[in-house]
Amino acid sequence: MVALSAGLLVLSLGLIGLNGASALQRSADTPEWSWRGPGPLAVFWSVLPLAILAPAPLLLLSTPLGGFEQLDPAVATLGIALSTNLATTLVVALTVVGTGAASWRAIFGQHQVTSPNLPVADRRGGALGDVAWGLAITVPIVVAAALFSALLIQGTGAVPESPLPPSINSSALLFNLMSAAIIAPIGEEILYRGVITQAWGRQSGARRAILFSAIVFAFAHTLNIGGESITDALAVALVAFAIRLPLGIALGWLWVRRQSLLATITLHAAYNTLLVLAAFSV
Repeated sequence: MVALSAGLLVLSLGLIGLNGASALQRSADTPEWSWRGPGPLAVFWSVLPLAILAPAPLLLLSTPLGGFEQLDPAVATLGIALSTNLATTLVVALTVVGTGAASWRAIFGQHQVTSPNLPVADRRGGALGDVAWGLAITVPIVVAAALFSALLIQGTGAVPESPLPPSINSSALLFNLMSAAIIAPIGEEILYRGVITQAWGRQSGARRAILFSAIVFAFAHTLNIGGESITDALAVALVAFAIRLPLGIALGWLWVRRQSLLATITLHAAYNTLLVLAAFSV
């Protein structure tokens, strides 16, 4: 375990260093209106090892309490979500903000992106407009994703497990809502829309940004899936990947239209909230 942790840390530091060098090179030979930071996939792969390693301190802190497995599952999941999303934000801070590729204001969309590869942002209504847009398209996306997932599950028989433990009581429901509706949307939107979608958008245009970022977003949610056999695991991973594509595409489209993380965080948070509440009511 110690060797694995050390290896992940060294790998993460190495990838972060390579991203820094890449950003310095891009800043010298890339137009200002394009993406001058490390490549979007490079940032993604830099996040993974540190995100895997991030819950390790929780394991150590829980030792006096009898070990991590003795914690309430919803509390443990909240701790994992918080640590992994803090790790994600740290990598973005080091590889994107720290290299001068983009400020936090630019990542969150508090600016007007001027790039010939992207349409002019619709900023009518400001922050209230962002929230309204996010809420307005939540239900249609939830319905579309539910129908799509039902067809896939019926056709394949593969049922992905929820990343959250069951909300067996109001306390567990509260912790699950904190994980799914607050922690995850903020950390994931910083990476997948604030950096990845924006980077591909400035480099290659809106369509590629929406599609490619949705693929990376969906792929990331299959990495911790297992099964009784390789075939079973692949089938479940394929379904888990496919059912997240509608949300990923909607989030990418919303970012391109509004160019604001407030809009995409609102949609992501509202989407996850409805799923958690629906599971609690069953």
